[in-house]
Amino acid sequence: MQDKIIGFTAGVFDMFHIGHLNLLKNAAARCDYLIVGVNSDELVQSYKDKKTVVPLAERVEIIRQIKYVNEVVVIDSLDKKQSWKKLHYDRLFIGDDWRNNPRWKQTEKEMAELGVKVVYLPHTNGTSSTLLRDRLGDDNWGMTMKVDKEYCMSSYLTVRYVYRKDKVFKEGLAHREHPAIPKEKKVPCFTARDIDSIIKRFLPPPREKSAVFLSGGMDSAILASYMPKGTRAYTARCVGAGTVDETKRAAEYCKIYGLEHIVVDVTWEDYLQSMKELALHDGCPIVPNEPQAYMMAKRAKADGVKYIIYGDCADTEFGGMTKLLARDWDYENFVKRFTFLDPNKVLKNPIDMDEIFEPFRKNKTDIDFISFIAGPYAMSAAGALTNAMDAVGLKFIDPYERCCLGEPLDLERVRGGDSKYLIRDLFRLRYPDLEIPEKLPMSRPADAWMKDWQGPTRDEFLPNCTAGLTGEQKLLLFSLERFMDLTGV
Repeated sequence: MQDKIIGFTAGVFDMFHIGHLNLLKNAAARCDYLIVGVNSDELVQSYKDKKTVVPLAERVEIIRQIKYVNEVVVIDSLDKKQSWKKLHYDRLFIGDDWRNNPRWKQTEKEMAELGVKVVYLPHTNGTSSTLLRDRLGDDNWGMTMKVDKEYCMSSYLTVRYVYRKDKVFKEGLAHREHPAIPKEKKVPCFTARDIDSIIKRFLPPPREKSAVFLSGGMDSAILASYMPKGTRAYTARCVGAGTVDETKRAAEYCKIYGLEHIVVDVTWEDYLQSMKELALHDGCPIVPNEPQAYMMAKRAKADGVKYIIYGDCADTEFGGMTKLLARDWDYENFVKRFTFLDPNKVLKNPIDMDEIFEPFRKNKTDIDFISFIAGPYAMSAAGALTNAMDAVGLKFIDPYERCCLGEPLDLERVRGGDSKYLIRDLFRLRYPDLEIPEKLPMSRPADAWMKDWQGPTRDEFLPNCTAGLTGEQKLLLFSLERFMDLTGV
């Protein structure tokens, strides 16, 4: 084999899927002899803190039977120098979603010293073992699930999802979570051009029938600018007093780039029906903007769309949460400010939710609020969209979630009015003749919809607990009670 090019790649290969197959096929095409390392159960447990679904022996045998593979070995360490000492390969293959990752940049240097070339292969978007687990309704393999209604209610009111994976509202009703991208797989971005390259890399190939969710803001407008002419762009418009109509601004973006603009009107009746359809799928009450995404996803599915491009994580990755970033918070005040609805104000048996915030406590008085925004808050916000799209069977990707700031967030710049400064720079590049739009949250007439609601009637809630609540808080409370009624909790 001395004259042959020996290739090597390694992975968990749990719940083997098309992305795994594409990786092995592409690797085999670039070498003469392909060795595949399968990570041991112990190794996976050490760095992923979860058990594999498929046992090691079965994962090894599956890989052994793939025609592109010449040899299979079990891997007990992530140290590539250690594997090279045993296997002496010439090329090391990895998916290009790891390109520019700091750990892999270091690996490139170490491998170059050994005469090994690191080759980045095309990543298959829209599939992963994590997504498969989520779609099967159980991302908690190996966990003992405990019914804890009081905990789930308090967690939902605090952060709009169930924080603990091992807690459920009802036996057999596992809650879904957004399949977040691990921080180590995000690509550091220092300029708008860096973000531009990530968007281009992760957009689905032309053969996929893709569409974009488009608001009046700059995040989705930027993504829309990369779509081929004629691509459908869906904008939700809530029907009711007090709503903000973003369709005119969205239509302007579509005109510039030749997209087909489709407006999806969303009524209160749509909200009620969506809650019913999403209850069992989510295993958790809806996030208030989820029905809007769900109605757009249903329309897109009916139009034959297979893949949705959306831009939700720019706010959490690049400094867009201006109100939360407006000051240096102490721990207690940040908890009060962030909590969507204090469980103590509405529940008879509230559970303390400090465990959500404690991991971000810096010292006795301060909190790392920037990391919290990129963590629990991002999970809540992104889950509203991904749950809605998954419920109708659409694939989806948010290119911004593949990025992160390469340098610490410049808070002075954000507080001076230049929030999401890298995103703003990219908007100027893509829309040089337009002014940067002001940030608007996904609009819905919550005050109008909730003005006649008298409050929850179930025994778990305090009487007359809606006094002083905003329309958004009432909608959250309404969603919780309706979920419990619909699912028999």
